[in-house]
Amino acid sequence: MVVDDFQNLTGRRMSQHEAFYNLVVAQKTIEMTQSMTWDRAIALVEAHRKDEAVFFDKLMFHQLPALSRMIDPARHNPMCTPFAEYFSGATWVHIQRANVFEQTVSKYLAETLNVWSFQDAKGRDFNANMAFDLDKARAYMRSLLRQARQWQSFFTEHGIKPIQIYYEDAATNFPGYIAPLLARLGIVVDLQAAPQRRLKKVGNARNLVLAEVLRDMTLRDLATNAFEMRDFFHDRFV
Repeated sequence: MVVDDFQNLTGRRMSQHEAFYNLVVAQKTIEMTQSMTWDRAIALVEAHRKDEAVFFDKLMFHQLPALSRMIDPARHNPMCTPFAEYFSGATWVHIQRANVFEQTVSKYLAETLNVWSFQDAKGRDFNANMAFDLDKARAYMRSLLRQARQWQSFFTEHGIKPIQIYYEDAATNFPGYIAPLLARLGIVVDLQAAPQRRLKKVGNARNLVLAEVLRDMTLRDLATNAFEMRDFFHDRFV
């Protein structure tokens, strides 16, 4: 959504917003793996972005190591230093969802139903018959929290102060939320004459219900563990 808002406001068509992943990292064939160098990788993405206002791409943290090794395998480390150094002059944008329970449910639905956009959802009740596996959801939540921690460590390690965008603000404050990014890049856009947003929110009422279930069951488990720990020490030492 954030990437398409940026493209929309700068007068560009909707395009693949994770080019490094889809054109480079996700290429699993032996031929592509053996022939994919960093020079070729960056050329592919630059060609994909040639008509954009600026060069950009969206990455999840778990995609960085493959690119970092490609740049300099000898110097790659857990903080992906070669990647950070290659893009040392970049404007970094950290997009984060404050409500991790809603974020987890969104990921759960996308992965389970293969619904990644509003166009993929067949009707507003697309998720009505889907079973909700709490353990699976918790695994997704752990992964999301781990990735958030990795990004914070990455930014701290490399002295990067990114522009912070929160999903909740972006979803409700279009186009104003993106003004700081446009200003940092020196791109002038008349936000009072902004076009209509092209992407719609996928989630529905069941998303919110399942997010509440995940939150409440997490709190229930914490309370249960606290009481069990209290009883454990009480029985042993009182």
